Amino acid sequence: MCRFDQCKREPLLQEAAYLDSVSFWKEKYVERQADPFLKIKRPEYVNVKMLSWRWCWQTVHLLVALYSGGEPVKSLEFYAEHMFNQFQRHKRSYPVFSLKLWEPDAYQFVLWLLSLAVLLDMPERIEQIAGYISDDPDHGQDLLTHQLFTRVGINLPGQALIHPSPYADLLQALNGEQAEQQQAMRSYLKKWYRGMRNCYWHDRHKARSDAGFFGYWAFEAGLVTLLWDIDDTPYRDLPYYPRDLVDHARQRSARLN
Repeated sequence: MCRFDQCKREPLLQEAAYLDSVSFWKEKYVERQADPFLKIKRPEYVNVKMLSWRWCWQTVHLLVALYSGGEPVKSLEFYAEHMFNQFQRHKRSYPVFSLKLWEPDAYQFVLWLLSLAVLLDMPERIEQIAGYISDDPDHGQDLLTHQLFTRVGINLPGQALIHPSPYADLLQALNGEQAEQQQAMRSYLKKWYRGMRNCYWHDRHKARSDAGFFGYWAFEAGLVTLLWDIDDTPYRDLPYYPRDLVDHARQRSARLN
């Protein structure tokens, strides 16, 4: 077994804080079942819907943290299933729940969920993810998500890019010759973190050690690389690119073929 500093994929991750966070997330949001906990009688001022939603995003944090910490990709499948189950549970409990694409965090959640479903070979989750996106035009209809979901067989409306920064380069990578796609992906990854400054997790590594830093990953870059069959040699070693997930997905595909 390799040492943590040798195994971790996220260079900013500190071992003690990582172990504390992962232990907390597993105890509170995996080992403890949501439904019995949420049914406990509480004062009216307690927002049970928000407690339910917390199960969703905290299990996302756990999954991403485990990838950041260097866990084998195969071992992530259990936690990915658990994460998607929490989103489904929340949606069943609160049918009006939706992700509004004009919100930077919601937009990023959509891309994370779709990317992880594809890269971890969970196609049955894709239609569910599409069902979380608000169908109200006032909440945003986006060209990039339209093209990504179209690639996996789901039709969503969208004729313009809602968030040009940083997603314009990623959108550009969907078209053109291989060299143009590679250049667009390099540009996207180099601008990605700076372009995410409006997301709630930005600069979390600078916060106190118990803030629950889980790593920075442009999972959608891996999604596009896989679905558009781009040779990632020019950018696979850039920060934020989830190359181990892409390699795992490609190896699985090669075995099946």
